[in-house]
Amino acid sequence: MKLPALALLGCIPCAFAAFGITTSGDNMLMDTGGGLVVTIDTSNGDITSIDFDGTELQDSSKFTQLSSGLGSAAVSSTVDNGIGVVTISTDTITHYYIIRSGENTIYIGTHASTEPEVGELRFIARLNKDALPNGVTASEVDGGAVVEGSDVFLVDGQTRSKFYSSVRFIEDQVHGVTGDGVGAYIINSWRGYETSSGGPFFRDIDNQGSAQQEIYFYMNSNHEQTETYRTGFFGPYALAVTTGSAPSGDLDTSFMADLGLEGYVPASDRGSVSGTYSGTLDGEDVTIGFKNEDAQYWASASG
Repeated sequence: MKLPALALLGCIPCAFAAFGITTSGDNMLMDTGGGLVVTIDTSNGDITSIDFDGTELQDSSKFTQLSSGLGSAAVSSTVDNGIGVVTISTDTITHYYIIRSGENTIYIGTHASTEPEVGELRFIARLNKDALPNGVTASEVDGGAVVEGSDVFLVDGQTRSKFYSSVRFIEDQVHGVTGDGVGAYIINSWRGYETSSGGPFFRDIDNQGSAQQEIYFYMNSNHEQTETYRTGFFGPYALAVTTGSAPSGDLDTSFMADLGLEGYVPASDRGSVSGTYSGTLDGEDVTIGFKNEDAQYWASASG
């Protein structure tokens, strides 16, 4: 028996997901065309839904946002040549969510002209704990008794804290959480921390498991601030959704050079440094740091 073409199309509604960005009321939907659909509140820039192949990854009570939420913001979008860009703007912050056709990765960049009044400069994905129950055990605090400052808890005879999930900047390239057939990961590009403060050995929160499953990307932290905050373009970094396995830390952001992002410095406008070092112990790892008021960098070597 042959079915009419329209009937066949009705049988496979998910086979041809449409890449693009659409707006309906206060909701802006970013569809990667690969199974990931992200909904943004056009009044403030919060991500209110992260739907991956029909599974809701976003928490329903607390949303994914910059800092502790921007309060209000102007939200606009463009789509061109298989790239969709959502721009979220306040007087001092321009925040970007970017998708590429067929990729289940949200590329992110943040430009700040000053440290935000609404909280530390950080990106927090507040995710659905039922869908993504597996985080860092040492930072799983749900149901724990407060030990100190509402940040350290006693769980099953162990002290646990979101601070225990921290990894030194120099080593923090990919971190995330998982569930049954799904994972959500922060990827930091090689230049992701260049405008941050603290240097290669600074560290801050990556994960907290409470009623929500939270993953973080800290740009400027007021937890034991060690130097003056920098401002400018932070990132690129990304929120990648997978079927569970961790993505590569090799984040290709070269396409962003043509997007006109505020403060973004493409490879064509960058230089390089070369030289030698001495006076270190044989066989020991060496970290060489560079910094000024605008940026920070480091390189690894061996004594």
